[in-house]
Amino acid sequence: MLPMPTTTLTHDPAWPSNSLLGRLRENTRQELLNIGTVVRYTADREVIEQDAKDTHVLLLLDGVVKVQTTDETGDTALLAIRVAGDLVGEMAALDQKPRSATVVTCGDVVAKLITSGELMSFLHRRNDVFVELIGMINDRLRWANQRRRDFLSHPAAERVARVLAELVQTYGREEAHGWTLGIPLTKVELASIAGMKPRTAEKAFSDLRKAGVVVSHLRRDVLVPDLASLRKFAGI
Repeated sequence: MLPMPTTTLTHDPAWPSNSLLGRLRENTRQELLNIGTVVRYTADREVIEQDAKDTHVLLLLDGVVKVQTTDETGDTALLAIRVAGDLVGEMAALDQKPRSATVVTCGDVVAKLITSGELMSFLHRRNDVFVELIGMINDRLRWANQRRRDFLSHPAAERVARVLAELVQTYGREEAHGWTLGIPLTKVELASIAGMKPRTAEKAFSDLRKAGVVVSHLRRDVLVPDLASLRKFAGI
C-alpha cells in the first residue's frame, strides 16, 4: 500500500517544473495541497470517464495516469500522460460540460479529489493560481498543436520518435543501457499520440528498431539506447 501523504503537506517533494504544483510559489502550493480529499486508486482504473457529467478535478500526488479518448467507431487514442503535480479534469470543472476524455491509472495513484466548487473558490482567492492554470492549459494546447504539425510534415517513424524523445526526456530515467520511459504504455498507445492507427504502429517501431534508436522492452516499456541519436532521427 502506498504511504499516506502527510496531513500538513509542508515538505517540497520537487514537483516537475511544468506541472501545476511545480509552477506555484511555496505558500500558494501548500494552500492548494490542503484543500480536497485524499483518494487512492489501483492500476488500470478509470478515474475520469469520457462524456461523464461530474465536474471534480484530481490533483496527482503520486503515480502516473494516461489521458485517452474514444471515437464513434470505438477506436481509442492516447492523448497524453500526467504525473505527480499535474491537475486532470480541469476542463469540466471550468466549463461544466461533459468530460472530453477518459483518465486511466498506470499503476497505483494517490491524488487529491477537489470539487469544482472548491477549485473555483480557491481560484477566486488566488488569482495567481488562475494565471498559472491558464499557462498550463496553454502549454498543453501547444503540445497538441505540435503533434498536428508533425502529422503534416514527418513520416510515421519520425513522428513516433519525436513523441518518444519528448516523453523520455521529460518523464524517463537514465539507466546502464540507456533511457527507459518507465510508464506501462503499449506501442499502439505511444503511436496514437503521434496520430497513427494501430496497423501503422508496428511498422513505425520496426523502423525505429532498424535504425538502432529504440528497442522494445519487456513489461510494456521502451528502451532508448541513445537519447541524442533518437532526437537526431526525429529531426529535433
